[in-house]
Amino acid sequence: MPTLSPRLRAAIIHAALGAVLTLLVGLLVRFAWYPDALFEALGASGPLAILAAAFLIAGPAATFAVFVPGKRGLVFDLVAIGLLTATFAAYVLWTLFETRPAYVVFVKDRFELVRAGDFPESEIARAASSPYLDLPLLGPRYAAARMPVDRAERDRLIFAAPTGLDLHHMPQHYMKYDESRAEVARRAEPLRKLRALNPGETTLIDSLPAAAGRTEDLVGFLPMRAGERDLTVIVDRSNGNPIRLLALRPWEF
Repeated sequence: MPTLSPRLRAAIIHAALGAVLTLLVGLLVRFAWYPDALFEALGASGPLAILAAAFLIAGPAATFAVFVPGKRGLVFDLVAIGLLTATFAAYVLWTLFETRPAYVVFVKDRFELVRAGDFPESEIARAASSPYLDLPLLGPRYAAARMPVDRAERDRLIFAAPTGLDLHHMPQHYMKYDESRAEVARRAEPLRKLRALNPGETTLIDSLPAAAGRTEDLVGFLPMRAGERDLTVIVDRSNGNPIRLLALRPWEF
């Protein structure tokens, strides 16, 4: 069996370390920051693919190019490669972190996705004492938003709507999700409607009750607006518990 050259051995070791890092980062992003349908719907796979290419291809290739045992400045070259790779990885991770889903907010008859950075500065100032300004670090949190009682605040919300500012952008009007469970359960649509909207996904939809340990009449759905793509929140119709987020069509239009 031929002996590996020092260059190739160094590149393989670099690639192995990169594979471990890629796996760890991928698990964090896929299952914590962007769970379920949010991973593909929000485009997290693209930055992760670029990061994997840096860890598994670019970095090992650079190590293979510079690694000559006994070469003057070899340590400097390897440290520089490591620092460049780490800097690039930190940038990609920070971008994914800063745009991660923070809240899935129930508003009237639907859910709204709120990403880190979606709260306007004007609303942050108004919600200085709101606990919802402390964004969750590991995965989105469910909450609900209630229309303000104050007439002036309601008018402000109405007049701000054309600018894109909506109730889910105002953390001062958030409340615990538990307080909305009954309304979520009441508003949830039956799975037969979801099948009609997604005729090519009947196998997936048919599997939902058994996966949730519920009969079909106790499993429903509500739409979720998530920016460029709308998603579906599967809920328990007996108690309003969210079950899953799916990339299924939730609307008739």
